Amino acid sequence: MPDSFSELRSAGGPNKPWVVGGVLALIVAMIGVALAAVYWYANPRPEPTNEVPETVTVTAQPQPRIDDTTSPTGTFTGTLNSLEADAKVKAWPAVATFGGGTAMVTYPLTGCTALIGEGGESTPLTKPCNQGQGSWDVEDKGEGIIALTYSENGNALVKGELSAGLP
Repeated sequence: MPDSFSELRSAGGPNKPWVVGGVLALIVAMIGVALAAVYWYANPRPEPTNEVPETVTVTAQPQPRIDDTTSPTGTFTGTLNSLEADAKVKAWPAVATFGGGTAMVTYPLTGCTALIGEGGESTPLTKPCNQGQGSWDVEDKGEGIIALTYSENGNALVKGELSAGLP
């Protein structure tokens, strides 16, 4: 009487190609998983940060201006336009808040906030800002409209008009 293993050794028939195909498919799948893992670790997603910004306490008081009637006050919104021919972004929204002879300009899309000093000098307040040390020219056009021009080394780079109030 033959044992059951000898029957299996002689068997093989039409199932053998399916078994070989299944093993090859498994090998290809494992290679695909390995390549996906290499790609995943080479291009990680930025992790969201739940950090709370530090609190800044300002104790110094600015000196009162002698003539504060020449500088605008309030919040102005509008669009600033790049004057550079090869700029990646030609225009972007901006919000400027004026008071006490100084102003703060914010670009909501990038998170950049810069301080405009009494002499027009620009001081970046947040990291997304360009670290250039330029200056702003503020012209009050009346009727709740101001014109802003940002310059570096005497070259105007950004210009736009903002109107009073929030949209």
